[in-house]
Amino acid sequence: MTARRWAPDVRSGTETVFENLWIEAQRAGHDVRLVVGYRNSPQGFPPDAVAVDLRGGGPAAYAAMERAAVAEARRFRPDVVLSNSIEVRVPGLRNVIIVHDLNFGAARTNGLAHRARELLYRAQGLSGATIVAVSDATAQRLAGIGLKSVVIRNGVDVQRFHPAAASSDGPVRFVYPSRMLPGKGQHLALDAFGRLRPDQRKGWELVLVGANADPDYVGQLRVQALAGTLGASSVSILTDVPDMVPWYQRADVVLFPTRMEEGFGFTAVEGMACGKPVIWSEQPAIREATGGIGVPVAVDDVEGLKKAMWTLGTQPEERARLGSAGREYVQRYAWSAVWQRYEAILRG
Repeated sequence: MTARRWAPDVRSGTETVFENLWIEAQRAGHDVRLVVGYRNSPQGFPPDAVAVDLRGGGPAAYAAMERAAVAEARRFRPDVVLSNSIEVRVPGLRNVIIVHDLNFGAARTNGLAHRARELLYRAQGLSGATIVAVSDATAQRLAGIGLKSVVIRNGVDVQRFHPAAASSDGPVRFVYPSRMLPGKGQHLALDAFGRLRPDQRKGWELVLVGANADPDYVGQLRVQALAGTLGASSVSILTDVPDMVPWYQRADVVLFPTRMEEGFGFTAVEGMACGKPVIWSEQPAIREATGGIGVPVAVDDVEGLKKAMWTLGTQPEERARLGSAGREYVQRYAWSAVWQRYEAILRG
C-alpha cells in the first residue's frame, strides 16, 4: 500500500480512507507493507512503515516516492499494489489506484496547472491500472478525461463517530470541522454568522476546528473573527486538535460550506454519524454521500448559508429530525463492508 501522505503528518479525508483500509486489510489476515511519504515528520507512523522524505515537494518528491515503492516491491514481492492517489504506480505489477477527486486541493478547477495534473492522471490511468473512484461524481469526472473506474464509496467509523447530546441549556453551537484552507470556505461561515443580527445570534457560537493547512489563511480568519460586530466571545478558531470527534458531538449544527469540488464529503458524513444536522454545499458528490439528508446551500452563497443557519438554529425539532435521519443513513458506510468490496477487486 502506497500513499504520499499519512496521518498525523497530514490529516484529511484521503488519509482517513487509506488508514482504515490498511487496518481492515490486516484484520482480514493479509500480509501488508506500507510505503508512505511525509512533508514534516514521520513521527507517529506505524513502526514497520517505509517512510519516504518528501520535503521540498515538486517533481523530485514524486520521483522519490515512486523509487521507494519500486524498491520495496522488489523486496516484498507483493501480489498487488494499492495506491492512494494516481501519482504513484509500481511498473510491472497489478496496480489498484484510488482517486478521491480532481480538485487537487484548490477551489478553482481550471487553468494550465489543473489541466496538466489531469493529463498526468490520464497517462497513469491508461497504463493498465484498475481505478477506484470514491463516488459516482468522481467517476463521472474521470470519464470526462477518458478514464474508466469502479465506484466504491468511502466508509465512516460509526463506532467512533457516534451521537452525544449537546447541552440543552447552553448556546446553539455551529461547528465547521475541516482542514483550514481557502477552498474549504471557513471565511464563508464567518461571513454568514456575522450577517445575523446581534439579537439573532445572541447566545450562539461558531467554532472553526481542524488542521492548519494554510497558516496565512488561518491568520486572516482570526482577523475576520475579531472585525466588525462578531466579537471574539462568540467565535472560536481551534487548530490541530488531537481528536475531532468531540467537536462534532458538541455541535448543534455541523457546517460544510466547502468551495472545492469534493469527491465525497467526509465532514458531512461524519457529522451525520454523530447524529447532527448538516448544512452542506450543493455539489453532486456531497448530495450522493449524504443521500440528500441535511440542508444544501449553493456554493459561495453566503446569504443562503445565513438563512440555513437561522432556520436550524431556531428549530430544535428539525435539528433532531435531520440528525436522527442522518445517523440511520450512514450505517451503510461501515468500513468492514467497504473493505470487502476492495478485497474483491484486489483478489481479481
